[in-house]
Amino acid sequence: MRSKKFKSLFLIAAAAAAAYMLYPYLKPVGKYAYWTELIAKDPKPFWVSEKEYREKLRAGYCWRDRKFYTAEELQPKAMVGFAGRLLGLAESLRSDFTTTLAGNAYTSEDCARNKKACRLWLMSHDYTNEQWDKLFLAEKNPTDHALLAKYPEKEIKHAEDLENYLTQYDNRGFTLVFRGPEEGEAVYGSDCCKVLSKAEAEPMIQKGNFVTYLEDARVFPENHIPADVVIGDYGVGNFYLNPKELVPNLYHWKKNVDTYQTNYSELLLMNNCGDILWQPYYSVRNLERKENGSER
Repeated sequence: MRSKKFKSLFLIAAAAAAAYMLYPYLKPVGKYAYWTELIAKDPKPFWVSEKEYREKLRAGYCWRDRKFYTAEELQPKAMVGFAGRLLGLAESLRSDFTTTLAGNAYTSEDCARNKKACRLWLMSHDYTNEQWDKLFLAEKNPTDHALLAKYPEKEIKHAEDLENYLTQYDNRGFTLVFRGPEEGEAVYGSDCCKVLSKAEAEPMIQKGNFVTYLEDARVFPENHIPADVVIGDYGVGNFYLNPKELVPNLYHWKKNVDTYQTNYSELLLMNNCGDILWQPYYSVRNLERKENGSER
């Protein structure tokens, strides 16, 4: 009897531990869950006054690391955080957590059909978005996966995998490939994602849309920043990450397509230490990308 009871308790504990390791959107979350998680990553040291804590946060200080970072210094940290967000997207697709206007999108079956689908992959090739774009444009059928199959890749299972790569190879350039349920690819070249200062991001914010929830394409649950919060008081908003992707199957059936780089991208809020707010975010237009005046 005692052994059975012990076994039951062990299974319960194991299940709880497994649940804890899941990405945050799979756990019960509140309206401000992502915001709460972000600000908890740079807590106030107990010996510091509230006034000094807030003043330095507003000035761009990272208390956790005891330093002021430049945008360039935050770049590798932000990329690790962005990889974590893509892993969250992959897990969401594998877990049927996404929804559409028609209801639940049962993507797990599509993910299971191909071992590469709904996963994040790393290529050590230092190709920019523009270089990848030219390679895909030269392909007769950019959606047949033949181009990327030529390049060795390694699955990123944890954000730390990318962190270890950057440490081992001294922040050498790389390419990330996110594959969706039907193995559709989103490619992020070595220059895909840039950490921007507040001054650089403000013009984009003024013209962008603040996204808390996408009703017809939910991946992460609806989340907000409390209305009475001044984000600068929490060390958020001094830096932003702007990831830009190219999607080879985007309008591949159209003639005279001159780019697979998207016209719109996300502008993700960051704290002073390089951590990323998963949601909400800004949706902004990449004004330099045009394709015969069409929207993507």
